[in-house]
Amino acid sequence: MRRSGALYAVGLAIGLGAGLLAAWLCNPTAKTGLLGQSLYRAELSLYDYRLAWAPSPGPSPDIVIVMMDEESFSQPELSIWPWPRGYHARVMRNLAEAGARLIGVDIILAGTSSSDAEPPPDADPFFWEPPLSEDDEELAAALRDAGNVVLAMEVATEAVGEDEAAGELTVANFPHVEFETAALALGAVNLPTDLDGTARRYLTSVIHQDVPYPSMAVRLAALYGGEDPAALEARVLAAARSDHPALPATDFLVHYRGPVSRGFTRIPYHRALSGDFDPADVAGKIVLIGAGARSLQDLYDTPVSLRGIPGTGQAVAQMPGVEIIASATDTILGDGYIVPAPASLFTVLTALLSVLMGAVVVSVRPLKGLALGWLPLVALSVVLTFEIMWQYALWLPLMPLLLGVTLTYVFDTVYLELTAQREERRLRRMWSMRVSPEVLRVILNNPELAKVAGRHVVGTVFFSDLREFTTFCHASEPEEVVRQVNKYLTIATEVILDHGGTVHKFIGDGVMAVFGDPVHQDDHAARALAASLDIQERMAELRARAAEGEWQMIVRIGLHSGELVAGDIGSENMLEYTVMGETVSIASRLEGLNKDLGTSILMSADTAHMLDGGFTLQGLGEIEVRGRPEPLEVFTVEDAPPGAPAADAESALPPADDDDSGRDGGAP
Repeated sequence: MRRSGALYAVGLAIGLGAGLLAAWLCNPTAKTGLLGQSLYRAELSLYDYRLAWAPSPGPSPDIVIVMMDEESFSQPELSIWPWPRGYHARVMRNLAEAGARLIGVDIILAGTSSSDAEPPPDADPFFWEPPLSEDDEELAAALRDAGNVVLAMEVATEAVGEDEAAGELTVANFPHVEFETAALALGAVNLPTDLDGTARRYLTSVIHQDVPYPSMAVRLAALYGGEDPAALEARVLAAARSDHPALPATDFLVHYRGPVSRGFTRIPYHRALSGDFDPADVAGKIVLIGAGARSLQDLYDTPVSLRGIPGTGQAVAQMPGVEIIASATDTILGDGYIVPAPASLFTVLTALLSVLMGAVVVSVRPLKGLALGWLPLVALSVVLTFEIMWQYALWLPLMPLLLGVTLTYVFDTVYLELTAQREERRLRRMWSMRVSPEVLRVILNNPELAKVAGRHVVGTVFFSDLREFTTFCHASEPEEVVRQVNKYLTIATEVILDHGGTVHKFIGDGVMAVFGDPVHQDDHAARALAASLDIQERMAELRARAAEGEWQMIVRIGLHSGELVAGDIGSENMLEYTVMGETVSIASRLEGLNKDLGTSILMSADTAHMLDGGFTLQGLGEIEVRGRPEPLEVFTVEDAPPGAPAADAESALPPADDDDSGRDGGAP
């Protein structure tokens, strides 16, 4: 349906407003309460789907994981936890001998393993620390000999006190000083999670007692690339756009290589312990040692957890913390940061798509707008955000786009329902019984054609009535009168609509119609005459089928072409659309003159001269018409059946020399 400029402007304005509202609601920094938090959680879930099904580049060529997995726990010598530290020492020696470039240990080696040692009698138990066990000594020696081991440390915040005395206590877990001294460096293994408990990002450093400690990922990447950790941290934060309000200042988004267990080569711990592995798998690489068995409780939800473990039938799988560290390290080494799109970018894009949605809804009906606008724009938004994530590692929020087009569709639909659709229903009610479906479609697509304030049109007016109708009314029961008249009116209405005419009024047994209004028709005169002939033909068929003694309905028709005034007339409480003017009066009088001239169709010269062949006309000369100063030349059609003889005097409409009030205007 064609809409007015004002309607388009309102629809587009609604789209713009809905888009800006959606962008604001979905901005994680906006103070939008529970709704905003819910929308942000939904966006995080959509982010996870994009990352989970991103094409995988395969296992990392730079990082290998030695996993303390279920397979290792099934070995007899490793069936009891904790494992002796001498085992860790042997693993580190085997990895170093195989050529591992760096070894990262995701285990905090705090304290000693001399759990059964007793303090000397003169020692203060609070400050006394057990000596290193043989396993501890072996581990310290292995750390010194390898010279490339980064040990784990962690800074934790604990809640202390209650109510008004409540507070937080920051504590740090460091490896034993002997192990720390023997190791190459320390790396923080704190693992940040989002409000839904999913690990999407990783930190660059932690601070304890005003001393910064690089994260394990930053420390390993800096050592691997021969770079200062502080400089690398600054470069990571700049490249990852960590000043974005959606991220903490020291975090970056982890670009996971693939589903759980598919991003890195894994070596079971027991094989690293026995040396039963290919040295080429670790030579020149970063090797991370960490827990993967479920009993060790170091498993986390990640975006790629949604993919499960391919080939195992496991639909959802948590990722070991050591694999998250490996993924963060790989992200830094490959500069593969996922960058959050600036708020200004997704705000503009959301507004544009919402305005486009508004244009579609205003241009077509809301139901079509759902199929032609909402569905394609939602699909476009999904494809666009997925492809941008996959191809360019840019996190373009999807939720504001979906919310923007959805709000626009809803708001514009409500607006149209309250305004434009209501106007369309009014037009449909007004015109559906007057015009053909084709003409009605044109009117609905061009509401200005039904302009109610008044306008000049050029058309052909059709008037008809039945011969001897008054006599039949007096002689018949009311039910029979109505039944017979309805037969005639049904035929007349169907034929007029089929020829593109507009039925304006039923006056008892009379019909008033117009051709050429409200939809312009260059051939309105030909349409009117063709409709007149069809009506006469169908009425002749009706008379032929009539029972013996049944009233023989004979129709008389008058046609006149000229200028008309069209518009709504009436009172403040009742209006009706009609046409008025001399053209209407003359057509009415010509219909009445049929009985004097013995014709069934009588038209003026104005109508006859507009016909472009196809009809055989017969001139009947000039006649005097009341209200017209000069005589009017009239014509009939030779193919038309004969009308009533001149002696017949009964008619539902007044004769040519009677008053014509009530027949030159009105509405159906």
